[in-house]
Amino acid sequence: MHNHKTQDWSRWGDKKLALDYIFHPRSIAVVGASSDPNNWIGQIFLRSLISFGFEGRLYPVNPKADEIMGLKAYPNVRDIPGPVDHVICSIPAPLVPQLIEDCVAKGVKVVHMFTAGFSETGEEEGIQLEAKILELAKRGGIRLIGPNCMGLYCPGSHISFEEAFPKESGTVGFFSQSGGNASELVNIAALRGIRFSKVISYGNAVDLNEADFLEYFIHDPETKIIAAYIEGVKNGRRFVRLLREAAQTKPTIVLKGGRTQSGAGAVASHTGSLAGADEVFDALCRQMGVIRVYSLEELADVIQAFLYMPPPKGCNVGVIGGGGGASVQAADDCDSAGLPVPPLPPEIRKELRKFTPPAGTSIRNPVDTMAGFMSPQYFEETIRLVASYERIDLLITHLDVDFMLQRGQEQVDKTVEALLRAGRACNKPMAVVILTAGAPEVAKAVFDIRQKCLEAGFPVYPTIARAAQAISKLIAYNETKQPIGNDAK
Repeated sequence: MHNHKTQDWSRWGDKKLALDYIFHPRSIAVVGASSDPNNWIGQIFLRSLISFGFEGRLYPVNPKADEIMGLKAYPNVRDIPGPVDHVICSIPAPLVPQLIEDCVAKGVKVVHMFTAGFSETGEEEGIQLEAKILELAKRGGIRLIGPNCMGLYCPGSHISFEEAFPKESGTVGFFSQSGGNASELVNIAALRGIRFSKVISYGNAVDLNEADFLEYFIHDPETKIIAAYIEGVKNGRRFVRLLREAAQTKPTIVLKGGRTQSGAGAVASHTGSLAGADEVFDALCRQMGVIRVYSLEELADVIQAFLYMPPPKGCNVGVIGGGGGASVQAADDCDSAGLPVPPLPPEIRKELRKFTPPAGTSIRNPVDTMAGFMSPQYFEETIRLVASYERIDLLITHLDVDFMLQRGQEQVDKTVEALLRAGRACNKPMAVVILTAGAPEVAKAVFDIRQKCLEAGFPVYPTIARAAQAISKLIAYNETKQPIGNDAK
């Protein structure tokens, strides 16, 4: 049971985890909640908290309703009988100063402001309103998340801003200036076996900002991997100092918006941030060991490599799959990502040739093994032989699901079982690439294969290029850092 009024932070030295109470409120009031099914904004937060089974008290606040979603509604935060730790604000911007005053009177600790229409508009009225709200909150001892943001997703506390998010906790902490990117990453990640400790969408960052959340994640024992989407930084010097500390403590992966001139212009109108020179940021990341990515998909790719792949001892890769063109492309993709594809020695090629017909195949590396797709037993043996070469540090196996399904579902199942057996037995890190043109009738087979691979502990990628890029970033990080398995203290 969390009792935040008497929480002793002294064990963390200098209050490094002092924001922990934000993620464990005893009660939440949703101001602007609505029972109108056409009012998405008035529905989303309360519905998500109910769906997630939030264990504290929930209070809808709306002067025009007596009851919302089966809960007693109150006209004002001040009218709520019990204490209120956390307020979600989804009312129009001009009404927010009065709400903050009400929250101060009530003793609220945190206000998450979904409400937009402040400094991000670039208009004087919005800028001044935001400044006024900050002043009122500071004077009243309230912390603000936002404005213009989706707030918190913390599965361990049964808090979410989307009811479809996974309810299981994980070890990835993500803070995002964009609410849309926060949602998209959680949804992309959900299909790829990635779960989160906490996710914060923090918008304009009028009070709590990227440096505050980064510092929290550095010291949060539930967070083993730190991920971030940032557009601009409020306090550059503090953020850089913390970024260096983060990268030395845990894998820290950053996606930065506003890299280009056009992007920087979009950033200004999105969260009112200044993007900063991209070259400077790039140099800082390299110098500090921060892993930089360039899309949400790549962010998920790299997180998956850290979660599912033991660090390879080196960067030489053995590539196994079917299709000559795919194999040539695989060699190019791996080499471009800094993963050499060394040719196999004659003795291993001789063993492969015993069951691999010469026509339409290659046994050099990448190994193009149509025989493997015809016979699961040969596929397993091919993986075993390639992995046995001491110069190979890791494996990438690729499956053409469209081709495999032509031979029936049973053949697909047997091939995947053979792949997983070989992967477990070979004692070298392995990634699986599922290749498909994406026809609707193939989607379920792809989903099932991916789930089987993830349950067996192997990362799964949609292309060899994306697998190679993610693995190369894992290797680069681990050349200078301890493996992810070590709990960061």
